Amino acid sequence: MEEEFGEGMLSPQVGEGGLTSPTAISRFIIEEPIKEKKLTFDEASKCLNTLGKDESGVRYAYLMITATARKLTDISIILNFKHVLFIDLSDNFLNLDALQVLSGMPFLLYLKVERNKVESAALEPMYYLQCLNLNMNQVTETCDINQPQLETLELQDNLIYTIQFDSERLSNLKMLNLRGNQLIDFSGTYPSSLEKLYMNQNKISKIVVDFSKLTNLKILHLRDNQIKKLNGFSDQLPNLTYLNLRNNKINKLREFRKLQCLPKLDTLIILENPVCGTKELQVPGEGDEEVDEEEMFGEDQFVSKDPTRIPIIVLLPDLKRLNKDAVTFEEKEEAELRKKNILEQIFDELSSEEETELPTTTEFTTDYTTDTEAGAYTRGSVTADDEDDEVLKKGTPVTETEDPSNTEATDENTTGAPTEESQWTSGVSGNLSAMPTENPLGLIKEDVDGENKEN
Repeated sequence: MEEEFGEGMLSPQVGEGGLTSPTAISRFIIEEPIKEKKLTFDEASKCLNTLGKDESGVRYAYLMITATARKLTDISIILNFKHVLFIDLSDNFLNLDALQVLSGMPFLLYLKVERNKVESAALEPMYYLQCLNLNMNQVTETCDINQPQLETLELQDNLIYTIQFDSERLSNLKMLNLRGNQLIDFSGTYPSSLEKLYMNQNKISKIVVDFSKLTNLKILHLRDNQIKKLNGFSDQLPNLTYLNLRNNKINKLREFRKLQCLPKLDTLIILENPVCGTKELQVPGEGDEEVDEEEMFGEDQFVSKDPTRIPIIVLLPDLKRLNKDAVTFEEKEEAELRKKNILEQIFDELSSEEETELPTTTEFTTDYTTDTEAGAYTRGSVTADDEDDEVLKKGTPVTETEDPSNTEATDENTTGAPTEESQWTSGVSGNLSAMPTENPLGLIKEDVDGENKEN
């Protein structure tokens, strides 16, 4: 943990209220007075590293400045190093005004300014900048970000309450990290080019967003939020392959049928939801007596240890990975054999008042009568959810489609997991023939999402 947050920095603490970010912790600590401190030419020279070809493509030069943990308030001297492509200024006292000088760096590609005093991401446009990391600062607004070539934007652990991005100003953004902010819902405007969106550790309780603007989205992380119902998902997410709903408030298996509209979904993470603590559904035999599963399916028949796996595979038969494990052929066979009984029991679950509330227009377009509303809270009532369930119980098949395309995304605890940190790769666009072909210090790489990130 020390390695992630730096020596002497605060690590996230887990208490009664859950995970607390370093930004939140810092509000309760008396900060030392900030004194003016300029980065000198000699200091900047000692911070140079990463040898490679400069913008000419002929000469060699140091392409990165790493000036971290120096209590800096002024970095204007960096303008003397025009050939620098990568800058790390983490753990200083820099604000937005101090960073504006970097707009004079003609070839800057990568800027990391974690744990500073940055109150806004409204930097002047830098036309080659492709990765901007402002994690653990004091950013509150997103509407004023204007970086036309930016592909990766890290705004983790800031003070953002609403999402209002200008898609035209971020026309190339592929990855957006908003983990650990103050978001209470999914609403707002997002860049239409997004492929990976991380909304972990917020206070989101509802999925309310115009997904028609996110048709390129492939990976969606909603772990550690307050989501109970999955209303709002639609077929306007045709490329979504990975969905992480870990540690939310989902307590009904029937909620997962609302994900059937996602044609390419093949990886689903639902660990640590209340629904995962329910007992495995019993499969009744003929008459009043229950039939032992071994007797019903044979001694060697696969029986799932996770009580939610088979029911969810019944609802979402195209899944390739559920939680940490791949969906096996045996599980698909068991789901097919037990489908009818499982569907009956899933949709016979007693509905709470919250479950039977009138659905949003994103779910149904059913007209309600006074009688329907009056009977909504009795067991025999027919609500919009129940009508939908009746159709499935009467034999509407859960069709199996062609296997969706493979996704690189898996759960954070599995091999090949998608990162939530900067996924900065060596494929840099632009016309910089001077880009180094190797990265001797390993500073530009695709991080592997480990337990320190997600758990």
